[in-house]
Amino acid sequence: MRKFIHILLSAILLFCSLTIIIPEKTYACSCAVNSDPNKAIEEAEAVFSGKVLNIKQGREQNGIVGAIEYRDVNLFEVQETWKGINQSQVMVYDNGGDASCGVNFEESKSYLVYTYKNKEGDLYTSLCSRTAEISKAGEDLTILGQGKPADKVLNLKGEMRKISNRDYDMEIFIGGFVVALALVIFLFIRAKRKG
Repeated sequence: MRKFIHILLSAILLFCSLTIIIPEKTYACSCAVNSDPNKAIEEAEAVFSGKVLNIKQGREQNGIVGAIEYRDVNLFEVQETWKGINQSQVMVYDNGGDASCGVNFEESKSYLVYTYKNKEGDLYTSLCSRTAEISKAGEDLTILGQGKPADKVLNLKGEMRKISNRDYDMEIFIGGFVVALALVIFLFIRAKRKG
């Protein structure tokens, strides 16, 4: 029994140390914000001002054992539109798959948003765009002039409910712990049969 406890504690310590030692990849955001508002408007898929209604973290995995990617999904109530948006609500990812370049939107605040389409067709924005809190977007608003209200009334709150805010890292940790515990029990039973 003493040997079993020793093996069990060793396995737990090994598993815990691996989860602490293995670093998560992080990247610095490297881009230059387009200094010409006219060019930014031209290159954007859509330009609108809107209030953030809800923010959720989406999770995607590239391939079966690929890297896990987290992307915030922001639900906006469109206040004015200049290009590409004609609906009252829109979901915008706050980065193009690069978390370090994400915009830190806050619920209930209004923003001037420049969006682009990724390869999946989703609208996204990033720190590399001219997206800014409405109070800091004076130059762009002057150039854009008066926007128009959205014609099509749309409610995307149901779509936002489908996006999970769960802590997957904890699930991965618990799953790994269960696998390590099962391995220790297997080794203990095997050692007991031999001895």
